[in-house]
Amino acid sequence: MKNKEIAFFSAHTVNFREVCMGSIAPNTLYRSSHPIKDNKQEKTISLLVSKVQIKTVINLCDTISGITGKSVIAPWYSSLFRSGRVIALGMDFNCTSVSFNKKLKKTLQFIIHRERSYLIHCHAGVDRTGFVCMVIESFMGASLDDVINDYLKSFNSIFESSIYDAKKADEATVMQILSAMSNSQIINEQNLQHIAETYLRCKLGLSAEEVELLRNKLSGKFNL
Repeated sequence: MKNKEIAFFSAHTVNFREVCMGSIAPNTLYRSSHPIKDNKQEKTISLLVSKVQIKTVINLCDTISGITGKSVIAPWYSSLFRSGRVIALGMDFNCTSVSFNKKLKKTLQFIIHRERSYLIHCHAGVDRTGFVCMVIESFMGASLDDVINDYLKSFNSIFESSIYDAKKADEATVMQILSAMSNSQIINEQNLQHIAETYLRCKLGLSAEEVELLRNKLSGKFNL
């Protein structure tokens, strides 16, 4: 097996991949399953993280106390955590709840004020990570097909959704999840980016300045 094939297989088994669509700059945003669930998982993701030089981690599933204990098995993760480059949010699966919205706002503000490249993960890297990535992708001008396909791609990994059966996860499923951004408005190719930006401003409460900073950071206009 060639090196590229080995790298693809390894990334696939841990649900690790780059998110590069719309105006998201290359080597800026990545997603994965939990990097430090066990030693085997950590070894694979640590190699991938080192290769793309992850500088900031958004942990959607753990609390601060929870990640403190886990991070000891991964020196790279522990180092980022100690230097304030890991945020642990302890999100639930309800992407329409007030709590989820508050934590997603913290996520995006953390990205604004930290150096790229960014890694977003939860436990499996499917549901919570999937929704957060869809919000970012939509905001950054990705096509509706790309947003849908990126979400569904995780169902081809060895990790399972905590909400949906893999056989039931399809385009209709993703559109239903996306509707959490739309306030009952029907989402289509033409209004997706506008709906996402309105969601950031009105639902999450980001300021106009923060929205522009987030756009500039993810598009690679500035790093710090």
